[in-house]
Amino acid sequence: MYSKLKNNLANDKLKEVFSIMKKKVAILMGGMSTEHEISLLTGAFIFKTLLRDKYDIKIIPIDKKGNWVIPESFENYLPPIDSKEINSEKFFSEFKKKNSIVSSNSISIEKINCDLVILGLHGGEGEDGTIQGLLKSYRIPFTGSDILASSLAMDKYRANILFKNSKLNVANFLEITKGEFESIDFHVEKINLQFPIFVKPTLGGSSVGIGKVFTQDELYSKLKELFQKEEKILLQEFVSGREFSCGVIEKKINNQFIPFALPATEIIPSNEFFDYEAKYKIGGSKEITPAEISEDLMNKIQLGSLQAHTLLGCVGYSRTDFILCGDTPYILETNTLPGMTETSILPQQIKCVGLTMEVFLDNLIERALWSNT
Repeated sequence: MYSKLKNNLANDKLKEVFSIMKKKVAILMGGMSTEHEISLLTGAFIFKTLLRDKYDIKIIPIDKKGNWVIPESFENYLPPIDSKEINSEKFFSEFKKKNSIVSSNSISIEKINCDLVILGLHGGEGEDGTIQGLLKSYRIPFTGSDILASSLAMDKYRANILFKNSKLNVANFLEITKGEFESIDFHVEKINLQFPIFVKPTLGGSSVGIGKVFTQDELYSKLKELFQKEEKILLQEFVSGREFSCGVIEKKINNQFIPFALPATEIIPSNEFFDYEAKYKIGGSKEITPAEISEDLMNKIQLGSLQAHTLLGCVGYSRTDFILCGDTPYILETNTLPGMTETSILPQQIKCVGLTMEVFLDNLIERALWSNT
């Protein structure tokens, strides 16, 4: 429907139509990444939050094999999801049983029947530009960053190069490919980084697979383990300090969407560092929003998050993580589709500035439609 309107109406008329009609939105959630279960929580939270007087809403969960489960109608039955122990198989079984499904094999994108897709995905194909490229090829608007920004942010090595060249503080790093590791010329003792070293997949999110090593033997073992599944590994010197995360959202001013930084959150993980368990398990970390730091340090972190958002070309929103070493924030990574569960960091920061999630999602949807007019 959106593509037909776009072909037949001038931009100003199109915007007028969208301002008065109820929009049909589809929420993509789940997916094949290691963050599948968290994405189900994000999608469920968005589904519960969106205002029904503005939107007809369709849930489209993607199973772990990549199949899109597409219901025929909007306002679907949402099976309950226990955040403490998410049972994906049970969720999909009940979803198919309680909703009339038009497709549950492969993608069948032509059957989604919507004006816009809200991306509730995390990691993998959901956040690396793959889904964005698919939707763009069908001229379906979607929330969040475009193809290039998504793929750049997901690629930690290339994002770090961009950050470093733009004078942001980045700990020393290098990348090793699987081919290099398996060659006869590879010698772990030739790696010119100071221990301890963080070892993590170049492509990925939520710190899945991350590990800190202290010796050459530990480094070799960790590389061997990760290269069972990964093609590229990022090595980065450990920077000791307090951990922070700062979101950026965009506000419409004079018919332009301008990014501004939210108050930073300090993260005090129960684990040694802010890994997957600390991020997503109940009680995995203590989060303080706004962070209890000086105005000067808050400004430094907010400026860094704004720079990262702009450098990567992010759209709508993003969240950037930092380590504060003394008075210097070192940038870690930027998430283009940050978690949007009830306890996620970005919603905490949005609430802190007096916005509701309903208003934020309205703005995010308007941003996506505005980008495609």
